[in-house]
Amino acid sequence: MLIGDFNFYRSLTDRNRPGGDINDVFIFNELISHLGLQEIPLKDRKYTWSNMQQEPLLEQIGWYFTSTNWISQYPNTLLLPLSKPTSDHIPCTVQIDTMIPKANVFRFENFWVDQPDFMNLVKSTWDSEIRATNSVTKLTAKLKMLRKVLKKWSKGISKINNLIQQCNEVLSVLDKLEEQMTLFIRESNFRTILKKHILSLLKFKHEYWRKRYTIRWTKFGDESTKFFHVAATERYRQNTITSL
Repeated sequence: MLIGDFNFYRSLTDRNRPGGDINDVFIFNELISHLGLQEIPLKDRKYTWSNMQQEPLLEQIGWYFTSTNWISQYPNTLLLPLSKPTSDHIPCTVQIDTMIPKANVFRFENFWVDQPDFMNLVKSTWDSEIRATNSVTKLTAKLKMLRKVLKKWSKGISKINNLIQQCNEVLSVLDKLEEQMTLFIRESNFRTILKKHILSLLKFKHEYWRKRYTIRWTKFGDESTKFFHVAATERYRQNTITSL
């Protein structure tokens, strides 16, 4: 795949205002044809960049290309737009319909401690009366009970990807609306609040993947967490027994 911000249009309609150089458009398309590249079309969006102004300039300057062989082997390849909580470029994901099954194992997540009701839940559970003949048995029973309570409680907050997706869907609606008209102040302010909330969720997601791959170095603030995701997935593949 050939992916990047090329800063070229394929058509003069790749911006929401008049402008652009038709000669650059011709040269760019000729180069694509000469290299035998196939464009992966962007689904449900017209532009990939905004100057983030109240009356924005919107452009399609980010392109995703692949080969004819790839399209033949993976015909269902999709290019899906995401929301842009920080960047002026729209991030996208290439979907090839591959998944690694998730093991149903209880794990304590570090970001849980940031939840407002976490400490109260732990305290109330730990303070519950346990009938036991000795300290070891009592401690074991408390830990088992706490594990059970936290596992049930976590189901309501652990679906980070679903929450991010819901926020991104709303943000995408506002971004699409901006392609048609200037947003009202209330809509623009709501989008700002929504972006902050997405960044908070991405922070939790960052911690989620960081815990799954033990390394000494981490680039805090990498909202995509792609490095940790790939590394943890690769470790899962190495640890999986495919046959006996």
